[in-house]
Amino acid sequence: MADMHWFRWHHGTVTDPKLGLIAKKAGVSMAQVIAIWVHLLEAASTSEDRGNPGVPDFESMDFYLEVEEGVAQRVYGLMQDKGLIAKDTGRLVAWERRQPKREREDEGGAERKRRQRERETGNAANGGEASRSHRGPSIAASTVEGESEAEGTTPDAMASAEREARTSKKVAAVCKAIRAKGVTDVNPSDPKLRDLVEAGVGVEIFEQAAEVCVKASPPKGMAYLLGIVKRLVREAEEIGESPDLSDVAWDQTRSGIDAKACALGLTAWDEAAFSVGQGESYLAFTARVKRAAEKAAETECA
Repeated sequence: MADMHWFRWHHGTVTDPKLGLIAKKAGVSMAQVIAIWVHLLEAASTSEDRGNPGVPDFESMDFYLEVEEGVAQRVYGLMQDKGLIAKDTGRLVAWERRQPKREREDEGGAERKRRQRERETGNAANGGEASRSHRGPSIAASTVEGESEAEGTTPDAMASAEREARTSKKVAAVCKAIRAKGVTDVNPSDPKLRDLVEAGVGVEIFEQAAEVCVKASPPKGMAYLLGIVKRLVREAEEIGESPDLSDVAWDQTRSGIDAKACALGLTAWDEAAFSVGQGESYLAFTARVKRAAEKAAETECA
């Protein structure tokens, strides 16, 4: 897992003609292509082999980004064709060039450094260094254009460190609980996971979502789990209640839809046929299951 928790975002990405062409060829919106690209960038940034997002779980990406089944895989293939992703390794081709390990020192940085040296020279000339030696280390920070250069730890920094420690402890507990349920591709540094924990989502919600993922056929991973929890939180916010997985309707999860189709005697979705463009999408399959369920309910009431 990479130590860095951020990556560069370059101006012009949202109007990049390559992404626009990919959107046109894939038959989707530019917004969907950008969302998939950002997903890959985050995966590449948090990967042990930084710059390589690994083999994507396309089904989870579709679910998490709320796009039609198959869109992520189709867009990914076009990104490979346009040279954004290496076909042999899956690595993002321009990662090293656009995500340097060390920031270049621009003119603004050089100017700030010059002013800092001038202040330090002035302090020494006025006896600042001598008087400081009698007072001990200072925790005061000199700020240059919003950049703090403290010699010690400020109260704000201490509070931030304490918050981070509390969050990390909660995240560790969540990850342990998720692994115990059978979802193993857990990344404690995943910003989406940390945001949900910081928002106050309890361990039990993550555990219930993990159970849904494990029972799904085929079983789902962490991206799918986070998608479930995120949707629950969003829906809970809309009605002003706490998220509760026990109240999720059958048509809101893949496992629920598949189970309903089985109960109604319908043929399972043919993912293999769809992958080669010869079958219905999962969205269409879901709609068909819903229609069958409604018809069955009408029959029971008649």
